[in-house]
Amino acid sequence: MTAAYRLQQRGFDVTVFESRDRVGGRVWTVRNGDYIMDLGAAFYLGTYRESIDLIYELGLGPLFTEVPVWGAMPKRGDKHLLDYGKLLRTGLTTRALSARSKIKALKLLRPMLKARGSLGYHSYDQVALLDTETVREYFRRELNDELLQWAGRPLVSSTWVADDDDTSIALLLWTIRNMLVSTMYNLRPGVSGLPEELARRLRVRLGHPVANVADIGAGVEVTFTPESGGSQRTETFDACVIATQAHYALTMFPQMDDNHRALYETTRYRRLGSVCLGLSRRPKDPATYYMVSPHEDPDTIAVIADHAKAPGRAPEDKGLLTVLLSHEYLERTLDLSDEDVLEYAIDRARCYYGDVVDSLEEHAVARWPESVPVMDKGRFARIADFQKHLDWTARVQFASDLDRISGLNGALVSGQEAANRIMNAVLAPRSQPILVGEPS
Repeated sequence: MTAAYRLQQRGFDVTVFESRDRVGGRVWTVRNGDYIMDLGAAFYLGTYRESIDLIYELGLGPLFTEVPVWGAMPKRGDKHLLDYGKLLRTGLTTRALSARSKIKALKLLRPMLKARGSLGYHSYDQVALLDTETVREYFRRELNDELLQWAGRPLVSSTWVADDDDTSIALLLWTIRNMLVSTMYNLRPGVSGLPEELARRLRVRLGHPVANVADIGAGVEVTFTPESGGSQRTETFDACVIATQAHYALTMFPQMDDNHRALYETTRYRRLGSVCLGLSRRPKDPATYYMVSPHEDPDTIAVIADHAKAPGRAPEDKGLLTVLLSHEYLERTLDLSDEDVLEYAIDRARCYYGDVVDSLEEHAVARWPESVPVMDKGRFARIADFQKHLDWTARVQFASDLDRISGLNGALVSGQEAANRIMNAVLAPRSQPILVGEPS
């Protein structure tokens, strides 16, 4: 959506083909009764600079809110509140970790400072140098098992649905730098307010799945199925941006170059269950979210108090929770119905919020087969190399959240950069690229 919007701004006549009946992909907000439920991406971070800039550019600033963040760590029956507005004090005083582990944790500062220039969305050369160990390998070599179980594992699990035995330590460093923040940003109408506003300004064909894209030299042929069904049609365009998950892109564009193919064919995803619960009673718990260690609960990675994310998500006296269920749980329950998953999510929420969960009024269940790309050991180095070999002359470009840090802002930045390359390919096919705006 961002790629299309930026190209339209520069005078291109743009058409967006969307296979679903909505825009946004894994950014998905539904409205059930009194509740506004985010079933995909949950919030905006202060480090989502490009997303926030676009929100204000589109005139959505009055709907953009900022709230303080309190985390909670359940551990052996106790609840440890974490005030991210006073992170240093919280780290020093929390009883969730021993004094020895707190001292050990200071070792994380050195690699974070070393890679601070790469802990963003554009360049990964520096952070790729640290991409030599998994989270588990690093913690057991440099730190200790307590920090692994109650810091390393829950951080990568709750934020990336990730497995510490498979995840690059570079991703954990990025997470500490960018996600342990004092405030959380959101849109009152839901996270999907951004792609929906973009869609209002563009020509979007919903329910138009694309079967094939072909570069024919002077243009690009796009073959799709119309919303009404029937036989496929083919239309010709000057250029094309393909923005979808890896295996769809590989099938859609058989002419994919070796650089993209090497990245896309090695992409793996993690499953995620997202279950929203609208409650007639609001929990009195002050935590914005529970960050759950797999050591404590292997099936639940987090529980988010959505009523605290932004005003209007639920009426003042009502509550709204999102239970995030783990990849491992989704893998072993593929044959269960959504109703079965809902009942399990209610049971897990009850563990953290008590019987207030029994006041359920509305619900929504999403089971994402491909929620987050796996950032395994060596992935940052592969992405850094991939970015060096992008073809700025190709009429078919790609946007995704698998060619950088994944998530909403990563996808948005990828879309803007794809628009830059399209501008270069169509308007100035030469070695020196023309940029649409200035990448931050």
